Amino acid sequence: MKYSQYFLHELPEEQRKKGFGRMPSMVAYTDNDIIAGSKYFSVMLMGEEATKVAGHGPHIHQDPELLVALGTDPANPQDLGADMEMCMGPELESHIITVSTMIWIPAKFVHAPFRILKVRRPFLFIQCQYAPKLTETSLKKLVSEEMRDKMIFINADGKQKD
Repeated sequence: MKYSQYFLHELPEEQRKKGFGRMPSMVAYTDNDIIAGSKYFSVMLMGEEATKVAGHGPHIHQDPELLVALGTDPANPQDLGADMEMCMGPELESHIITVSTMIWIPAKFVHAPFRILKVRRPFLFIQCQYAPKLTETSLKKLVSEEMRDKMIFINADGKQKD
């Protein structure tokens, strides 16, 4: 069909075997390599397994980012069904989120650790970065040495192919 390239129902097999596509919780993601002209966008279904990771360490992006934590209870969509923590700023100000929430992250703004503390019902986590590819610079020194070894840290310059 004429416009089918704009619909992404499932990652192509080659994308499912590399990068973020390998993550079992990843429902869908795209960037400029998958759909030409798109920005980085991902959707993950966060369940109990997410509590087993110490979190995603503090970092910055070169471009703005919008994060969405979305509850899945149709009778009460405001209830996230989970407790998650998002730290903001270089002082790592902690925010505990228990309701469906959007978080705006300006370009080059320190954010995270991001941690899933408790899951009562799986929820959707959506990441929208206003860049064709994910950019991320880890700030490991903002957390204790003990926590560094337990957290996920990503360094991506936006030129990566995986």
